[in-house]
Amino acid sequence: MPPSLSKDHWFLAQRGSASTLLLSVGLATSLWLTASGPATSQTLRQKVNFANSDINAFWDKTFKQMGRKWYRPKSYTYYRAVRTACGVSGPFNALYCPRDHGIYLNIPFLVRADRRWGDFAAITIMAHEYGHAVQRQLGLSRLNRYLYQEELQADCFAGVYAQYASRKGLLDPNDAREGYYQSYSSGHARFNPNTHGTRTQRAQAFRTGYRNGFRSCLKYTVLRFRR
Repeated sequence: MPPSLSKDHWFLAQRGSASTLLLSVGLATSLWLTASGPATSQTLRQKVNFANSDINAFWDKTFKQMGRKWYRPKSYTYYRAVRTACGVSGPFNALYCPRDHGIYLNIPFLVRADRRWGDFAAITIMAHEYGHAVQRQLGLSRLNRYLYQEELQADCFAGVYAQYASRKGLLDPNDAREGYYQSYSSGHARFNPNTHGTRTQRAQAFRTGYRNGFRSCLKYTVLRFRR
């Protein structure tokens, strides 16, 4: 178990409902969006649906502050495996494909994260993949191949989104901790430059973004960042 993250807040119950998330077995389907807020009574699918819209809204706002345009990725869900422009994405996986600017989310993967850590663990997986989309649009990553520093930066960007949602009052006391634990559990026991990083590195990257914001994530940059 990783060390705890103190005084965090995540998906706080709000009024409103979300439209049904369309799913199919073995095939990717578009993720339909809603502007209404999440509620504790909503299903994981509905919370994922809301988060998809909210993450896009956050990065759109952030890019505007940098004088840039945010190009919204296409979002897809699948159950078993799906063909993408970057190859096949299998079970218990999430993928951002820069070749088609698409985010692919395996539903059993999100469900497992939800059952193990809580609903924001699943949202953290999504936010990590959006982090790769951010890197691509800012010229911070290579095509279809991520170095471990870039994976850690995507974890950091996920933490930045968590900070934003916390300030909006969308978090309950356990949610950011759930994201932190998800980042930790996705790491490896030992360092390998061909992996996403160690458990400690991944958890620390998420916490860095959550506590210190976007600029703090640039320390992971391998390619030159051009404002």
